[in-house]
Amino acid sequence: MRNIRRIGLSLVLAVLVLVGLTVPALAAGNPTVSITVVAEVVSITNSQASWPIGIVIVDATKYFAVDVDTPDTDYSTVTNTGSVAVDIAIQGTDIEGGSYDWAISATGVAASETYGLNATAGNGTGAYSTIVRKTPFNNLATALAAKATWGWSMLFKAPTAFNANDDGAQKTSTLTLVASKT
Repeated sequence: MRNIRRIGLSLVLAVLVLVGLTVPALAAGNPTVSITVVAEVVSITNSQASWPIGIVIVDATKYFAVDVDTPDTDYSTVTNTGSVAVDIAIQGTDIEGGSYDWAISATGVAASETYGLNATAGNGTGAYSTIVRKTPFNNLATALAAKATWGWSMLFKAPTAFNANDDGAQKTSTLTLVASKT
């Protein structure tokens, strides 16, 4: 019995010594890790939300400008509100409404019941060389730095012929600007 008590007491002392040695070791140093992150945000805004062209005749040319009959290659401004440089692509849709719709041209050239839409390459170039079409999207601006702006505009070309039975009702289309990380 005495040996069992000695062994038991020895075990208890050994456990206390081990616990006593490890607890201060754990309490002595609580290292921390500092985490730092930066959000990668892709976001743009555009200064103009609509383009009320008004009444057009066959073969009419209109500009996305204060005066739709006068070019202004910096009429609208895209702003990169994100945190990284972006490329900006542009895409349009058919014009719908009334009894007959107008298709958007894939080449930027107007045809019978098909309208053409072109955009400036950016910041006052005046070339209107970017074709706006359904698919694929075309680049309007490349490598637009974070918080930077880009002036741009569009050129609308009315169809070369309207359907004789068109009711002359208002028609609408949607233009989309899409940003992607450069």
